Amino acid sequence: MFLLLAVIGLAFDLGRVYSARNEAQMFADAAAMTAAARLDGTPAGLTTAREDVARLPMRWNLGTEEFRGVAIEFSADGSHWEKDPKDAAAIRFARVTAPDNNLEITFLRAVGGPQTQNVAAYAVASVNPVRLAE
Repeated sequence: MFLLLAVIGLAFDLGRVYSARNEAQMFADAAAMTAAARLDGTPAGLTTAREDVARLPMRWNLGTEEFRGVAIEFSADGSHWEKDPKDAAAIRFARVTAPDNNLEITFLRAVGGPQTQNVAAYAVASVNPVRLAE
């Protein structure tokens, strides 16, 4: 009986982690593409990108929690990232990271599993055309 409960708990908790990870990745993808769509080579474009991402529905875990620690960064080459770049005209990439999203594990902790599972996600989008790069 204990083994059966452990397997059911594993299936339930891993399903929740998978679902939460999917929600986080969909948010990161949408936010990165939204930010990249606003990049027009001006500092105002960077500001608009941040504002538009902030207006996206930032909920996960079946809509019960908000994302914490969402970071928006920009890059000219896709490898050096800055939150506040000096040269807005050179920016071609936007990266959004949702790093701090801990899902409480319900059943597996009863058999020695972890208390929480981090379901972080990130996405990178480029401009002209706007598309996901990572």
